[in-house]
Amino acid sequence: MLKEGELGICRARGVRQGEMRAFNYGRVCAQAVDQIEKKPIYHYRPGSKLLSLGTFGCNLDCDCCQNAALASAGLEGIDCPERTAEEIIAFAVQKDVQGVAFTFNEPIIWYEFVMDVARLARISNLYTMMNSNGFVEMEPLKEMASVVEIFKVDVKGFTEDFYRRYCGGSLAPVLRTCEYLYGNGNHLELAYLIIPGLNDKADELNAFFQWVKASLGSHVPLHLYRFMPAHRLSHLPSTSMDAMRTVKDLAERAGLNFVYLSGMVEGDEHRTSCPRCGLVVIERTANEVSEKIVYSRERLSKFCPSYSDIIDRTVEGKCPECGEIICRLL
Repeated sequence: MLKEGELGICRARGVRQGEMRAFNYGRVCAQAVDQIEKKPIYHYRPGSKLLSLGTFGCNLDCDCCQNAALASAGLEGIDCPERTAEEIIAFAVQKDVQGVAFTFNEPIIWYEFVMDVARLARISNLYTMMNSNGFVEMEPLKEMASVVEIFKVDVKGFTEDFYRRYCGGSLAPVLRTCEYLYGNGNHLELAYLIIPGLNDKADELNAFFQWVKASLGSHVPLHLYRFMPAHRLSHLPSTSMDAMRTVKDLAERAGLNFVYLSGMVEGDEHRTSCPRCGLVVIERTANEVSEKIVYSRERLSKFCPSYSDIIDRTVEGKCPECGEIICRLL
């Protein structure tokens, strides 16, 4: 549908000399070495380190975007070095990490680069993860799922109206993505940002929790995020801690086993307890973010804490008391 010289809404693809091109291939605009818990991924190789990478652009246009400076950027004016997949893997090996993460913006829009890096990562015994909105067609999803081991999918809300009005997308493809990844055997964790007055009604949340349990299973981890004023929703108040704990209670009463209040440092909301015997099997100490990741003079991922200590009591990913499967190690 695009004409010569035009860009898609993602701002990362367009037509040049009669061909559709990906202008963000290898363009690394943000980079950091951190723990897998910061993605957040809590149930895959706890405490392991990874190299996190991001480029510019996005296939959605969310009013609540925390990294709008990067997600809303385009080709013009960027100052991002062009890297090869081989350079990325060499740097990851040099940093002695166990995996590579694609995050900060939507990884789907540079999936060719993700695929190239992921294939080389496997050769070097590194895992690959994507922090995604899940809004993708089935063909590229299947390609990525064949080489990317771990996915964290953000479900923005649980109505089509919310996706149309506040994200510029649709809910159905996101749910389809989650169901495919779960059925394909990829490690999957979910996130949901609680926005006061927009996607936090009890019936909407309960419908979401019931869908997770019925379509994915009660063991799929769910990370509830506290909304902080940002981008086009800067006029809204932050979600209260009381409201966050109420939503967490709703999710647990709906039958979900692993529900976390992520993106914050207070409380014991980062612990993992065995759903069968109640033993605290993984403890995580969250701290304020110390490192700064900056793009276009704006700090990225400002609501993700760092973690100083990870105490993993599981034995080969299982509860040491009753043998319940808690996390994946491979």
